[in-house]
Amino acid sequence: MTAGRHRSRLLAAVFASTVLLAGCGAQPPAATSECPWNETGPQLDGSEGCAGGAPPAATGTPDDGSGGLDPEVGRIAMSADGNQHDNDDWASAPMALAMLAHRDLQPNLVHYDYNNHIWDSSQDHVENMTESVQEGGERFGFDMSRFFDDTDPQRLEAGTQNLVEEINASTEDDQLSIVLAGPIETVWMALDAADPEARTHVECITHGDDSFNQTHGAQEHGGHDYEDLIDLGCERVEIPDQNSGLGPVEMDFWDFLDDSGDENWKWLYSRLDVVGNGDVSDAGMVFYVITGEEESDRSELKSYLES
Repeated sequence: MTAGRHRSRLLAAVFASTVLLAGCGAQPPAATSECPWNETGPQLDGSEGCAGGAPPAATGTPDDGSGGLDPEVGRIAMSADGNQHDNDDWASAPMALAMLAHRDLQPNLVHYDYNNHIWDSSQDHVENMTESVQEGGERFGFDMSRFFDDTDPQRLEAGTQNLVEEINASTEDDQLSIVLAGPIETVWMALDAADPEARTHVECITHGDDSFNQTHGAQEHGGHDYEDLIDLGCERVEIPDQNSGLGPVEMDFWDFLDDSGDENWKWLYSRLDVVGNGDVSDAGMVFYVITGEEESDRSELKSYLES
């Protein structure tokens, strides 16, 4: 396994301190009356209709001309299925969005395509995944123009072009991390169409070794696999399988979300409840992008969310 570009030691130190504080009984900060994000609709503090302006200074986002994007974490693209085979994505997708929003990293998510099992789909799966991603994106204040449903041919085309543009914008000082939470095909389409030099400044993040997502497209549908992405120049980043730390668990572990009094957290619990087994394993890759932690577990995630 080849490690990806090293995450900032500052991030690791910050994460360690938040876990320590949570372990000492720190409580989540009280919501303020200020707008936590500049999108209309439901906000992170549960308010409605807040809009306009940049995120408040309390978020800690530097005014460095980056449009609010945190340069320590960098640009992130996500590609997920959930429309066939992987119903755990109905929970891990909104959990990943909540994790990003918790650190005001909405601007860092520059691309999200979902329902990316493009060969066939279950209608029930499509509906559940679409609800999880679309409502999660809206609730947690993301730019929804960056979200693409791959079951819609026009959105698939637009999403591919969007990802090509983000890949082509990548440089040694501005890398792109692609989180592979589904089959490889849609990412391969974009990477294949992108500038070869820019590809070398892109991470392809996966978990496990020869896992279903890594191999399924090639083995079952005559498509492409993880090694094909690496052959195109994408940097190999294979973190350990996240199922041991973030896989199925008794639902009562997640009761802190349902008991929180926060409507967005209650909704997040409801998406876990739809799946029924508490599995958010694919969100471990986003946890890695944010914190640099390769072997996360649900207790660390709980401490992170409550910090």
